[in-house]
Amino acid sequence: AQPGHKGQRRERHPHDERLSVVPHYPASDCPCCGGPLLAHAKPHRVHQVFDLPEVSYLVTEHQLFRATCTRCLGACEATLPATVSDTQMGTHLLSYIALQSGQFHQSISQIQQQLAQHFGLHFSRGAISEAQGRVSAMLTPTHQAIKQQVQSASHIHADETRHQRGGERRWMWLALSRVAVCFMTAYGRGQDAAKRLLGLAPAGVVVTDQYSGYRFIDPAQRQLCWAHVARNVAAIADSSERVNHRIGARLVLLADLVFRIRHRRESGQLSEEHYLRRLRRCRQRWLMQLEQGALVCSKRYRGRCQLLLKDDDMLWRFMDDEAIALTNNEAERALRGYVLWRKGSYGVWSQRGEQFRQRIMSLVETAKRLRRCPQQWLRAIVRACIEKTDYPIPVELCASSRSG
Repeated sequence: AQPGHKGQRRERHPHDERLSVVPHYPASDCPCCGGPLLAHAKPHRVHQVFDLPEVSYLVTEHQLFRATCTRCLGACEATLPATVSDTQMGTHLLSYIALQSGQFHQSISQIQQQLAQHFGLHFSRGAISEAQGRVSAMLTPTHQAIKQQVQSASHIHADETRHQRGGERRWMWLALSRVAVCFMTAYGRGQDAAKRLLGLAPAGVVVTDQYSGYRFIDPAQRQLCWAHVARNVAAIADSSERVNHRIGARLVLLADLVFRIRHRRESGQLSEEHYLRRLRRCRQRWLMQLEQGALVCSKRYRGRCQLLLKDDDMLWRFMDDEAIALTNNEAERALRGYVLWRKGSYGVWSQRGEQFRQRIMSLVETAKRLRRCPQQWLRAIVRACIEKTDYPIPVELCASSRSG
């Protein structure tokens, strides 16, 4: 580490069933004088070595018998108990297959190879795909609860990215709150898809980019992402025309100033009064430059300035509530895992695959925000569905509060 960096060391593993102790003592005689040695009661140094056990699998064979009535000679057959999976995959195996896709972005072929290499299990690609479909059906109540929580939240982030189904281009939409992340696949990128995800009238303030698909949202409940706006004005500054460059450069400086003021406020260097006063000044200069650009810039960038003027209220909504984020980075980061998965597995080929992706990604990303283990949560869901017990929904998703 660099000089002055506070070091971090692994804590000593506690004594439990996973820890085996091997004591080591010096030789029986002193190497200096040959006298007898008396061992101390406590070790002067402990060296722990972590390793993985040999992993195998367990098979439970359920034998169903027939019985013949001694009076009427009728035959009766035993049936599987309701708590036994009706497929060849149990709770842990179904959860493992689902999380290898949704959390670790593995394709079906890679999961097939892992099962064979790590566990000695051999399943066809079709069986693995079917297992994902079964888990997807089990996740229906969880996905519905996540979607309802996001729609009722007071602060929402929304974004979308490309999605491939066979040879068709579709879209993966995302909306998130403080405690939940909801993914949804859609045929297109229009307002209909956004309304299905966010609802006809979102309960809280929605942070988005400038895409027109979000125009149905009340401007009083929408905040535009300043990172996208900064990139737009940077394009004006990069123009070869002198007048465009001059106005664009000033807009870039003002956008950077907005970020600096916000960061100083978040670090406690500015009081609320000074924070708002500086933002008001910045807003006046911003409007002045946009009005000038809407008149003198070239045709290509004139419309961009006019659009920013039209959406001015949605740019400064964060001044009314400090809990409103300045950018849409939350949604961008949540989408990153899906983008990596998409690149590695080349999309899906069926409706079942689409549903599985949106539901398992919603569970994984929501678990991150709730600081829960996705594996434990998913295992509890699968076990409840197989054993017909109470379905586990986290308390945070059941609450209808608008604090998220």
